[in-house]
Amino acid sequence: MRIFKQIVIAACAALAFAASIHAQSPAEGWTKMNPTELKNAVELFANDKTALAVGKEGDLNATTMSWGSIGELWGKPIGVNSGYRSPALNAAVGGAAAYSLMGLYDYFTITAFPKKMNEALDYIGSHSKKTDKNKIQNAGLTTMFTELGNPTFKEGNLIIECRTIYEAPIDVDNMLDDDIIKMYQDNKLKHTMFVGEIVNVWKR
Repeated sequence: MRIFKQIVIAACAALAFAASIHAQSPAEGWTKMNPTELKNAVELFANDKTALAVGKEGDLNATTMSWGSIGELWGKPIGVNSGYRSPALNAAVGGAAAYSLMGLYDYFTITAFPKKMNEALDYIGSHSKKTDKNKIQNAGLTTMFTELGNPTFKEGNLIIECRTIYEAPIDVDNMLDDDIIKMYQDNKLKHTMFVGEIVNVWKR
């Protein structure tokens, strides 16, 4: 009888664990879509608030994305983002610590939000996890995870999951536009560009 009870308890625990994992997946309440159905990238990154998230449960970070692109490269649908990778800036810039994780993990997510979440997005973009360890919760955002284990947010309305396939520092010497060059003239603004193959897209 005792063995039977132990088996029942173990089975219930396994079902509860499976249910909790399923609840975290965007599959529930979200509709999977083809990357070709994505909205205009200029509108997405210029007019909407988006968040970059990277890491895994227990070791993740997020920040806002102002610069990005969606398109096709090397025969793959891609999402492009750029951000700080200078360790010296990690304590001072909200997004620097998030981008420092980009080299440690193979995937990242781009999440778009309704406009009512703008204040939350401003918070995670202006606060560093080094000085505000609970910045995601303090912003009022709820982390959930894709089936691949990558972080995103329950409050979003669009999730783009990418596998990093290319990264390179942005070289000022290769810039041809004077206005862009001026952004980097003080040498404090250091960015790395990341190109990710889009592997999943969900909307709701």
